[in-house]
Amino acid sequence: MFSEVAVSASSTDSTIYVWDIRSGSTLFSFKQSTSNKGCLAIVPKPNAGLQTGAILTAQTDRGVLNVYQWQRDQVLHKMAMPDKLVSIAASHRGDLVAGGTASGRVFLWQVSTGLLLKVFEAHFRRITKLAFSGDDATLLTASEDASVNVWLLGDLLEHNQEEGTRPAPLLSWSDHTLPVTDMFVGAGTMATTRVYTSSVDNTVKAWDLSTGELLTTFLFPKPVSTVVADPSETRLFVACENKIYPVELYRRRHDKTYNADVVESTGGMSKVESVGIRPVDGSGTIAEQPQGPVFADHSGTVTSLALSFDGSLLISASEDGNCIVWDVTSRQPLRKFESHKGPVTHITCILRPSELVTGSSSNVSVPMPWKTFKRTLATEEEEQRTESLQLLVDTQSVAIAGARTSLLVHSFMLRSS
Repeated sequence: MFSEVAVSASSTDSTIYVWDIRSGSTLFSFKQSTSNKGCLAIVPKPNAGLQTGAILTAQTDRGVLNVYQWQRDQVLHKMAMPDKLVSIAASHRGDLVAGGTASGRVFLWQVSTGLLLKVFEAHFRRITKLAFSGDDATLLTASEDASVNVWLLGDLLEHNQEEGTRPAPLLSWSDHTLPVTDMFVGAGTMATTRVYTSSVDNTVKAWDLSTGELLTTFLFPKPVSTVVADPSETRLFVACENKIYPVELYRRRHDKTYNADVVESTGGMSKVESVGIRPVDGSGTIAEQPQGPVFADHSGTVTSLALSFDGSLLISASEDGNCIVWDVTSRQPLRKFESHKGPVTHITCILRPSELVTGSSSNVSVPMPWKTFKRTLATEEEEQRTESLQLLVDTQSVAIAGARTSLLVHSFMLRSS
């Protein structure tokens, strides 16, 4: 039976906790890691759907990337980086890892070989968030320079680019007026994906990834620290200081012409929608609305948000050192995870790994292969040699799978006769 667990990390507490979101009990923990917001990445097992193969954390005090796997609670690899990373992300296929720096540079590694495939200047200030689109066709980068750039991975990995030249982004969004704090990339391919960016300028902006158009701006009473959408992308959850605002992306309206209810999207056409704000008074100041439909039980700024796979539970992490599991419908806290001894900087929800299922035969599963990340750019010859070896391995895997299938068919035919 599938169940979900939360992975939470802190910037001062050196333990990463893996805990059950429905009972609050700790299932596993990883040691010797402190990571800031945006510095933890879940690496999926290649070609294994939603299974988690490894957890990466960029350390707060040095340029080191820690690798953890389910077979042990200690660091599996400590990889020295060419620069201190302040944000990391893994592709959905688990084959690429991106890391951003305080100066705005981005590094791109291949997981299976450890090769450093690309280094480029993505922004002029600190990278605050990295994310791959659902089809892994693009890499999105957000920064304190108030901009978000979209990069085609095909362009970044081309060999014929002149060394030292900055690649051109596919899209560049600069409508925010202050540093971008977070970014959520919706599911789907480039043609259907929406992107939500939050900023210190009190706004969350919704973008169409296929056209680059700004769809809607949501205005909040305070600076926004993080944003997430539910699995159906019909509702946003936006954190401002210690409060979390739910935002409906679709509204029901009664159409008098047809005497029927019509569901329509909120905003659109670059409209501005106010959330939790009273109309501007005569003095021209924006006033915060009285307590309304918000999630409010934290005493510190909310740093990270995650949702269960069915969207019924919201999990929040805060600088107050607590993680809270909320019922989305009633907006009531169900349980509180208080094991961290410092600010919680990251929370994510994953399927419970088979290695943590009691009595599972997968407890002795083979770890995900891992190569140490290189600190210097790979040459074209190294990449071609690696591609040839990978093609050979893939061919052998297909041949072995074909042989096994033939044996099974032959056995079945013998039994049938």
